[in-house]
Formats: sequence, structure tokens, C-alpha cells
Amino acid sequence: MRLKDPFSLKAADMTKRTNKPRKPRDEESSDEVSGLTCQHVSKAVDLSSVKKAVTSSMWSMCSDCLRERTMIDGEPASGHDILVCLKCGFQGCSQSESQHSTKHHQTLHPDSHCITISLGTWKAWCFECNEELSTHCNKKALAQTLDFLQKHSVKAASGTTSKMIKLREEPSDYADQPRGKSPVNNSTLVPVKGINNLGNTCFFNAVMQNLSQTHMLNDLIQDVKEKGYKLKICPPAESNVVLTLPSPEPLTSAMFLFLHSMKESGKGPVNPKILFNQLCQKAPRFKGYQQQDSQELLHYLLDSMRVEETKRIKAGILKSFNNPTEKTADDETKRQVKAYGKEGVKMNFVDRIFVGELTNTIMCEECEHISTVKEAFIDISLPIIEERVSISLYLLVLPNYDNCVLFAPLHTEKKSDKVYTSARKQMLISSLPPVVTLHLKRFHQAGMNLRKVNRHVNFPLILDLAPFCSASCKNLVAGERVLYSLYGIVEHSGSMRGGHYTAYVKVRSPQRRTEQPQRRNLAGPREASSAAQGQWVYVSDTNVQTVPESRVLNSQAYLLFYEEML
Repeated sequence: MRLKDPFSLKAADMTKRTNKPRKPRDEESSDEVSGLTCQHVSKAVDLSSVKKAVTSSMWSMCSDCLRERTMIDGEPASGHDILVCLKCGFQGCSQSESQHSTKHHQTLHPDSHCITISLGTWKAWCFECNEELSTHCNKKALAQTLDFLQKHSVKAASGTTSKMIKLREEPSDYADQPRGKSPVNNSTLVPVKGINNLGNTCFFNAVMQNLSQTHMLNDLIQDVKEKGYKLKICPPAESNVVLTLPSPEPLTSAMFLFLHSMKESGKGPVNPKILFNQLCQKAPRFKGYQQQDSQELLHYLLDSMRVEETKRIKAGILKSFNNPTEKTADDETKRQVKAYGKEGVKMNFVDRIFVGELTNTIMCEECEHISTVKEAFIDISLPIIEERVSISLYLLVLPNYDNCVLFAPLHTEKKSDKVYTSARKQMLISSLPPVVTLHLKRFHQAGMNLRKVNRHVNFPLILDLAPFCSASCKNLVAGERVLYSLYGIVEHSGSMRGGHYTAYVKVRSPQRRTEQPQRRNLAGPREASSAAQGQWVYVSDTNVQTVPESRVLNSQAYLLFYEEML
């Protein structure tokens, strides 16, 4: 009988679950309560042997790969590829080429070695039952062993974190270190720390890892965190005004404290409970510790802080005019408050970092009437093309249009006396933010069902957005390239029924920004790639480890974070 791969469960395989109610999860719990009661647990789980083996061997590394010196992408198999045997503590990879965890189970033993736990998803698997197991619906020894492994992972992650601060940046795979270039000042690097899982909160943790490595966010939130922060507003046709802002609102304050704790050295994983609870106050949909969507989380988080900061700026504007009311303010004061408010709301740190503008142009193919609508965006959603999909996106150059565009035919069709009308829609970026987030739409509705697209999508380390910008795009000169460098990924593994979010982040030196507008990067491919040096790090809740660039490029990306190259 062919054994199932525990990392490629089909939807049908995930439906055999117990009917027992879910239990509250602790901070180090896994991301799904599922599976069945297994008769092999009593003979295949030995906590004392696991403790002895794990504490005396290299953590999160395949024992056989190390012994055979087998390398995967230039490194021994590690991280979310590792399964721990709960009988003897053997750590084996699940790579299709080696399958050392499967071979270990198939090896003749005097007793059963059929139950394992994944160090990436913390899910238990029985090779004999060919099923995922519930740690809450089986014997106590299984839950105790899981608890030990998670606590040991926290200690290992803490040790990794202290090393991250001293991480030395090395040249990328395809660029040489320029002669005479001095080593990077590592004191400016933001360390990577694990984040405790509060119970199904991996979707939150993966996003927060990427935000903690967003340098501009760390800088701006540091500036605006205090009461009395000075903000200069310069609306057109009005005199400049310097506002004194009140204290930040609760969510923004919690975000600052969280980012500060992520940068502190010498401590273990960060507990995100305060920040997560503040977000749940703004967006109750995230209460209850259910599985959620990372992209929705990012939207709610950034938009909620945006609302808080807008309220704070408006309060500063009213204070500068001695807090006028509708009854006490004259027409001129109302006009000025409105003008300063329109300009001031754009000055919040969320808009300054993440918010751009899209221009949607719709042209009727019959009458050639053109309508244009502008809208702000926090991220850009891109569908994943499948072969059986009949309508997809095309890269075209259209006559009488500004530039190359992402273009798709619309079917907004009206039937009247057998006459059909159709329109074409063109989407161009008319204003670029410093950070561009791309959302790959892996989850979509197919009839009455929701499904996930698991196919791999290639994505570049350096992205040129110039072909997708309008000719009138702010700060863009004709012929320029608009280069963005990848620094973070949110990855989703698994299915709609049960999955796990992880992050890849790039530890790198911050770019130097000035108050003067910068010319965008016009360097050739070699120079552009060398400008984005750093070390990639994989993070699964509290599990933190460095990885090669090739593994990053093979990830099942869901969200991609790019920063403008100055």
C-alpha cells in the first residue's frame, strides 16, 4: 500500500474528524484541531526517549541528511520539512527525493515508529492510519510530547534570535561584492524573532513578520508615537501650518509597542496578545481564534490604524483653529478647516507607506465612450491563471493609451433585440507608494464551493513597475524604470479546510531617505540586484531559521511585499 504524503492531503482526506467540540488554545498551540483517535498512540509515543534524543541532537535538521551530507538547495533539510518520530525522537525530512521520515517508519523496528509531528505545522500524523491525528482527542502522552517539542522550539528560536542581530549580510547569488565596499553596519539590521501563536493566529503572525521588516513603518511610527508630535501641512493656496497632535489611539500605540519588542535584543519570542486584542476591538470578525485570511487581516489592520491617525490629525487641525464648532465658525474658518483636513488626512503614516492610486479606464467598444475612475489601493490583487480558465489577463500595448497595461475583456453585456455591447477595462497605476503589496488570489469561488489554487507562481526579486504606470504617474519621468525589491512573503500551505501561514523576510540594511524627491533607480540589472543584498529568514510562528534564496523563490506565495529602490 502506498503511503500518503502528510504534506499533500487532499480535501477528501481532511474530512475524517472527530465530533468533539474545539477547546480553547494556549499561546503555543497549533493552527487546527482535527484528526482522529488513534489506536497506535499508546505504543508509538515515548516522551522520555523523545526528550533525550531531541536535546542531544541538532534541532530541526534531518538526521540522515546530516549523516549522508545530503543538501537541499545548498543546505541540509530543515524547518517545515522535518517530522519528529514520537517513539525515538528521530528527525527526518519529508522531501520527495529523500523521504527519510518515511524510510525511518518503514525500517524494521522491534516496536512501532509510526507517529510523527511536523515542526512546521505542529500537526501529528500516523503512517499506519494514514491520517492526521488530534492531539486533544488522543492519549495524554501525545499532547504532552507536542507541548515539549513546542517549548523546545521556543528555546531554539530564542537562540536563533540572539544570533540574528549579529547577522552578516552576504552578496546575492548572482552579484559580486563591489571592490572596496565596506561591510554592512549590522547595528541597523532589524532582528527576526518568533511570535507566539495565540490559537489559529498564524495568519496574523505571518503578516506581522513582514510589517516588522518594513523599515519605513518602523521609522515613521517611531516619529508619531508621542503626544505633541509636530506635523507640517502645506495645502495648495493656503499658508503652511504646523499641528501639535494628541496622543496616538490604542491600536497605533499597540503597534508601536509590538514593533519595539520585535527589535529588542536578547529575548525570546514576542507575545502579540495586546496588539491582537486591540485589532479585535476594531474588527470583531477576528475574535474566536478561528482560521482567517492574511490579506483581510492586513487590510483591517492598516485601515484601522489609518482611521485612528486621520482622527488624530483632524483633532490637531481643529485645535489649531481653537476648536471651532458649526455654530461658532464663520465661513472662512470652515473653508480653511476643510482645506487643511483634505491635505492633512494624506499625511498619516499608513498612506505615506502603503497607499497608492489606480486609474480605471473603461471604453465602450461600440460608441468608444471613455470613463475614468480613480481609487486608492493598499494592495494589488492578481488572479492566478489556470489553463482551464477561458478569460485571463493579457499584456498589451493599446493605441491611444498611455503605456503597456494589464488588460482584460469585460463581459458588464446587455441583451436587447439581439444586440450585445461590451467594454474594455484598463487599469494603470497613477500613484506609487514606497511599499507595494501584491496579493495572489489563491482562494476563489467555484460554483457553490470555495477552492484554493495551489500551483506555483514565479515572482521576481526585482520588479519594474514602469510598464504598468500611467504617463501621468506622479514623480515618474518618461523612460525611467521604477524598481522595487522583494523583502517579504506570506506563504499559505495546505487547503481550504486546514492550512498554515508562514513568512519569509529579508534581513537587510535600511535605505537612506531624504526630504528631497529622489530620481528612481536607473541602474542596470547587475547593479540593481546588488542593491538588494541581505539574508532571507523563514519564520513559522516561533520557529526561525535562515534559508537560501532559492527556497524563497520556490515558496507558495500568497502576499508579496516590495519596497521602492532609491
